[in-house]
Amino acid sequence: MKNFILTFILLVYSVSLTAQDYAVVLNAGSRIEKDSPLNKFTLDILSNKEFKYRDFLKQSKSSKVNFHLNGNTFTKTELTKLLRKSVRSAGSYKEFKPLFENTYPKFLRVLSDKDMTLLYEKFRKGTLNTYIQNLAEEW
Repeated sequence: MKNFILTFILLVYSVSLTAQDYAVVLNAGSRIEKDSPLNKFTLDILSNKEFKYRDFLKQSKSSKVNFHLNGNTFTKTELTKLLRKSVRSAGSYKEFKPLFENTYPKFLRVLSDKDMTLLYEKFRKGTLNTYIQNLAEEW
């Protein structure tokens, strides 16, 4: 009987822990303004399942959209290069977020953590560091 009570308490405790995690995830929505150029830029990247940096960079050169962040104006090409450069210089998302937040805090105020994580993963995909890391893991 003691084992049954102990097992029941552990089961209830573990279920309550995972339920709290789901509540946090559900509340983490996107903070992007609906019709902002930054929203369209992010959606272009995140909706593309086969995102390739070079192809996206070529397409962005023909765009005349400007982004206003921290008193600076960026073209779509400049913002794409800025994201790629920041991702390459950071070893992980934990390094990327503070690095980018110190440089362009307004950008992170507009996007949620989930969106920034997905952007990081998309831009990190074709870098040399990722390629070497994948080779080391597969070996």
